[in-house]
Parts: sequence; structure tokens; C-alpha cells
Amino acid sequence: MLYGQPHIACHECDALLATVAVPPGKKLVCPRCRCTLRKPARDPIDRGLALSLTSLTLMVPAFFMPIMTFNMLGLDTVDTMVKGVLHLFQAGFWWMALLVMFCSIVAPMLQNALVLLICLLVRAGRYGGLLVLLLKSQSRIGRWAMLEVYMLSILVAYIKMIDSGQVHMGVGMICFSGMMLSTTLNAVMFDTHPIWEKVGQTRGGLHENRPL
Repeated sequence: MLYGQPHIACHECDALLATVAVPPGKKLVCPRCRCTLRKPARDPIDRGLALSLTSLTLMVPAFFMPIMTFNMLGLDTVDTMVKGVLHLFQAGFWWMALLVMFCSIVAPMLQNALVLLICLLVRAGRYGGLLVLLLKSQSRIGRWAMLEVYMLSILVAYIKMIDSGQVHMGVGMICFSGMMLSTTLNAVMFDTHPIWEKVGQTRGGLHENRPL
């Protein structure tokens, strides 16, 4: 995007439209293809701070506290997210264990930590190279956070084991559900567009393309 220019191009039909200020809660729609061009969120920074702090707080009990307890013939088996990864390692499925650990533990933690750092830098008025690096990293790492897939696996396991014994959901399941909800909302509602706009304006306007 060329900062300071009076027009914006639709990313769907390439229509060239006049740039207008869009208040929070409203959306800018292309008159040709009806595609949403911009939809600024209300208080994106404060909301990002709240959701990322909530997710990071819930991660410790969600990862280490019992998600499910299975009782069969008087024997209890307690499972946590970390234990599930360790069981895969012990069974020899190291590649699957690494994938589950990254997509269900590492990626969501990094995603929320990056959003938290971005919001803190924006509130401090620091729009330098560190913020640009964090914004790029957050965009890439967000594609790997797949908590909903882990939730589906828990539900499938619950349905399969419920006929073989008694299954009880633990505190870890409640924390995991809250963490998944806050992380998903953060990924959907966190708007980086105004941050990039501010970065471009702060770093000189970028009125023209520069050769690399």
C-alpha cells in the first residue's frame, strides 16, 4: 500500500476506490463485488491485551492439570496434554509427538505472547523494526495454532471410552476450553491493519516504492 494516497484497490476485483475514514464497528465495502475491504475493531489493542493475557494465564493449568480421568475396574488413568505428548514419544511416534507439541502447545503460546508484545509496543508508541518483526512472526505462527483439532481429538476419545468405563472431565479441560476460546477470538478479532498503517506513517510515509 502507498501511504498518503487518496485511493485503495479492492483485493478481489481490483477496483480503484477513494480512501475514506472508517469508524470502529463499521466496515468499508467494495461497491462492485461487495467484498469487505476494511472493518476496524473497537479497542483492538486493549482487547488483544485482555485475550492474550487470559490465554497465557490459562495455559499452565490447561497443559499440566488433568484433562480427562478414565476409570475402569477401579483403576484410574489421568491424562494431561503434556502426558499425551510424552506417551507419543515413548511409543516411538516422535514425529507425531513433535507435531502435536508444536501445533497444540508451542504455536498457541507463541501466538498469544507475540500479540501481547505487539500490544505493549503499540501502547508504548514504539513503531520500529522490532514491532515489524513481531507483526510478521505473528502472522506466520498463527497458521500453525490448531487447538480446535486437539479439542476434536479429546471429544473423539471421550466418545470411544465412555462405553468401556467411567470418564470424568478434569479442571484442565475447563482451562483448555477457556484457552481455546480466548486464543480463537484473539486470532479472529486482532486487527493488525491500523498498526501497519501507523508503522508506515511513523517510518517516513513510504510514498513511493523503493528498489531492493
